[in-house]
Amino acid sequence: MRKQNSRLLFKTGGICLFLTVILSCGYGFAPKGDYIDKRIQNIYVESFDNKTPQAGIENYIRTAFINQILQNSRFKTVSSVEEADAIIKGSVININTSPLSYNANTLVAEERATVIVAINFREKESGKTIWSSKNATGSVDYKMVSDINMFPAARKQALVKLSNDLAEKTFNMMMAGF
Repeated sequence: MRKQNSRLLFKTGGICLFLTVILSCGYGFAPKGDYIDKRIQNIYVESFDNKTPQAGIENYIRTAFINQILQNSRFKTVSSVEEADAIIKGSVININTSPLSYNANTLVAEERATVIVAINFREKESGKTIWSSKNATGSVDYKMVSDINMFPAARKQALVKLSNDLAEKTFNMMMAGF
């Protein structure tokens, strides 16, 4: 009986110590835009400009930003500028692909796509910039397909993943104020 009580006391003490260390080390949950004015609730994501030869990348990135906003419980997307409290505007500055590996026939087996986007998040009414970046960067590695007819689908899948990852990273930075 005494042994059980000391084990229970030891476990409880260990849990308390663990919680004390975690809570005192500055750990916190990801911010949800708490520093952004509470009046801002409706966000409009404008069409992104595309300054690259890769058609469609701007649409993938815009869609990814809309999805990130929908996942955030504080904000919602709206379909017109008139309904918005704030606006996200972006421009795809550059996209670059580079080979990562080659197959036995010296053809590219894997590639890395890297994209650079300029993004501005601003209040609609005052025009004040809440957050901006001139070089938000994301990259994705993907395997090349041997069937040339499947190549566009494989690249599209990689660019959609790249867009989602970039939007998630950038939206989290917006909400944290970095």
